[in-house]
Amino acid sequence: MSFERFVYGVLAIHRISPIHKFKLILETTLQYDCSHLVVWITAAILKGVQHLDLRIGNHPKALPSSILDCQTLTVLKIYTFGYDLSVPGIVCLPNLRTLKLHCIRFLDGDSVKRFFGGCSQLKELALFFCRFTTDHVRVSGTELRKLSITSCRGHVVIDAPNLASLTYVCSPSSTDMGVKNLRSLLSIELWPILMSKPPQVLSDIIKGANNARELILLHSAAKLLTMVGDNPIPTYSKLERLQLGHCFRDTWKYLMVWLANSPELETIIFEKGLIEKNDMEHELHSDVAFPLFSSNVKTVEVRQFRGHKLELLLLKYLLENARVLQKLILIKDGTTEMKRELQVSEELLLLPKASTYCTIELKEP
Repeated sequence: MSFERFVYGVLAIHRISPIHKFKLILETTLQYDCSHLVVWITAAILKGVQHLDLRIGNHPKALPSSILDCQTLTVLKIYTFGYDLSVPGIVCLPNLRTLKLHCIRFLDGDSVKRFFGGCSQLKELALFFCRFTTDHVRVSGTELRKLSITSCRGHVVIDAPNLASLTYVCSPSSTDMGVKNLRSLLSIELWPILMSKPPQVLSDIIKGANNARELILLHSAAKLLTMVGDNPIPTYSKLERLQLGHCFRDTWKYLMVWLANSPELETIIFEKGLIEKNDMEHELHSDVAFPLFSSNVKTVEVRQFRGHKLELLLLKYLLENARVLQKLILIKDGTTEMKRELQVSEELLLLPKASTYCTIELKEP
């Protein structure tokens, strides 16, 4: 039996009963008759599909126009290797809650407005490698709670006054996409990949979302701590969890100011060690005056810990100033020799601690 006959057979079985979930994955290397795909997807739409997951690679002609007028859809995921989307008519997706698009190119500003204007109840939006070939289009979503942008291009402003979670991944090929109304954000995750300097949009997000409870700055995003310039560092009165990627020597002075401005901060995670590997060969200037550490920090976790003398110096500073610290978790990077590990363990035990309740855990990766 051919694959086409099998699919038609499955659809025939559901002649009367509805199809709630429909997922289609097609190999990108196949030369395939897209007419079959259009029939299958249309059949799922006619049977009241709610969850539609399409991974059609380089077969963009497989998307029927009826997708844009599906009253029952609650989740729509479209994964392609390049699809030009033009929306000439009205989009009506009144029950759509989750939308994830990969490599979709919107050909004009009207298509952007029509498409997102027809998703009035959207709560989660994820855009991966999408292109907006237009300038200065505003996309509004009062119901939008979760937004993820990965290496997208175009001058589009997303205005979501009730947005709670934002993930922003950018690369050298990305174009800044603006995000407005950030005061409702609770969780922020920023990833500038292969970029020596994070773009301005990430700095704007950091400055505008000072009500966040969780802040994740990965790759070179920790440099955002030093990009405040002459402006005062905002007070993050509700920040509870901070996770950092690569930390540099210049980062630490500003980091301490951030911690002093975050009175509710309880957890700090250093994803790539306490300091960038290339900076370990340089001594930390003894005349650097760090501000007092946040007194409410209870957990510090250091991943890829190498036990370098500069890391131990920074740990000494943390332990001397974290008065209510309960746990210091050090996860080894796995490259340190056994003899050095034993020496580091002994040095850790001798470090002075301001908190009498603090325990130090040295773990395998």
